[in-house]
Order: sequence, then structure tokens, then C-alpha cells
Amino acid sequence: MRNNLIISTALGALAISTWSSAAVAQTSPAPQPKSAQSSTATAPQTGNQSQSNPTNPPEAQRDKLVDEAVAALRETQNALKAIDQNKMDEANAALERATGKLEIVLARTPTLALAPVDVSVVTHDVIGTPADVEKIRGQVGAAIAQGRLQLARKLISDLGSETVVSVSKLPLGTYPAALKQAAALLHQGKSQEAKAVLETALSTIVVDNIIIPLPLVRAQLALEDARSLLEKKKRSDAESARMRELLATARTQLQLGKALGYATDSEMTDLIASVDELERKTAGSQSAKGLLDPFGPKFDEARRSSQRPR
Repeated sequence: MRNNLIISTALGALAISTWSSAAVAQTSPAPQPKSAQSSTATAPQTGNQSQSNPTNPPEAQRDKLVDEAVAALRETQNALKAIDQNKMDEANAALERATGKLEIVLARTPTLALAPVDVSVVTHDVIGTPADVEKIRGQVGAAIAQGRLQLARKLISDLGSETVVSVSKLPLGTYPAALKQAAALLHQGKSQEAKAVLETALSTIVVDNIIIPLPLVRAQLALEDARSLLEKKKRSDAESARMRELLATARTQLQLGKALGYATDSEMTDLIASVDELERKTAGSQSAKGLLDPFGPKFDEARRSSQRPR
């Protein structure tokens, strides 16, 4: 079995558009920035939300706020560079610009706690079957039992099939104050103390990692592809064969997700059993509408469980 590292794959983009909006809403209330690396889909805003919710501004305003926050971060880095070059006037000017940018953000969204400044997307994919993963899990358990933690660590490092969306955010409760403190220290001629304050402020940037398990995404997509066939009366033999193929794909992907430990064992077992039940209910030429409806909440639960604890 081999582990591939892929940046923004087509499947990763599809996974993000399918799963990311709900995951972001759960893990982070802050608005999403746009990025060349990100394929995150942004949920459309209703008119009432756009006008009345200060933490959920219209798209154009949200993009402007993100730009201001990114500019503040860039100016902080400019200030550090100027301090290193002993150009204190330039450092002060950069801090003034950074402070002004964040004042704009706070004025427009006073209740915003975290301002997004960057998004990155990385996909790790496992090439193997559920049986392959179970075999490695057994090897990991044996290595731990023998006290060979580094071997177990090496073995387990490949056991992931996921897209990780990392959203970096400035903490608006503390960052602007740090900029003002650094500016005051520069005014007092304490450049190294100001530099230390800025470096500490940069270290407080919050990074939210949103985990999108690819086996669960693939399973959900396979079921959605099968929907029209599941509901169709008088399927042809070819259509019935295609439906079975899609259900088999969904089952295998759920088994892989279970082997990799995404969600809880009971949640994954329930999803697999639901696919089995779906296959029984559509045996032969049987069809029915709404059979996939219960899967939505089950996948939602699995998504929530798959997020790594902070």
C-alpha cells in the first residue's frame, strides 16, 4: 500500500464542495477567504442574512474584510523586516498601516473574533483495500505491544485518506493591541522588545484544520449517482447492474473509512448496514423514492466525528 501526497486534486476539490461548507460552519463561524489553492464552496447568502448579521456580511464586503486582514498581516511582516534593517521610520509606518487595516475590519464587523487570512488545501490518499488497512492496523498493534513505538508511528503515518482544509485566522481580540504595544515600544527606542511583541503576536494566529475523509465522500457520491436508478421503475438489466456496482462502491468505501478509523465504529457500521438494507429493498426490479433520505443525517454525524479534537 502506498500513500500519495496530492495538492488540490480534482477529487479533493469535489470533496471540499460536497463536505466543506458544513464542516466549516461547525468548526469556525468566521467567513471564508478566497485563495488560489482553495476549492472551498461558499454557501449563498440570503438577503436577510446579508443585511442584518454583522458576522456574516455580503460576499463583496466579506472579500474586502479578508483583504484588509491579509494586508495587516503583510504589514506586520514588513515592520519586522524594517526593524531588522534598522529602518525604524519604515517600521512605524508599517505598523500604522497594519493597525488601520484592522480598525477597518473591527469597525465593519465589531463582533468578529477571528479574521481569516489564508487557506491551504492538501490531500493524502491511501492506495489499498480495507483488508490492506486492517493488516497494517494489526502490525501497528503488534509494534505497540512490543514497545516499538517508532515503528508503529511509521506504519500509522500512511493510514489516512483525506483532504485537509487549513484556515489561518488573526485573533482580533489581541492582535491589534499587540501592534499598538509594538508601536509604543518603537517610539521609546526599544526596537528588540517591539520585535519580540510582533513575533509573539504572529505566533497567536489560529489555524483550523477541517478534515474531509475521502472514503466517506466517495461513498456518498456513489449513492447519489445511484439515486435515479434506485428510484427508477422497470430498470434494464444494464441499469440494475450499474446500480449494484455503485452500491458496492459505496459499501467498499465505507468499509475503508471504518478501517481507517474515520467517525466512530458504530456510526460506520450503521452506514454499511444501511447500504446492505438499501440493496435488499431494491433487489430485482424493486424501486422506491426517498430511500437515500436517511443517509444525509448519518453522513453528517460521521463528518462531525471525523474532525480531529483541538
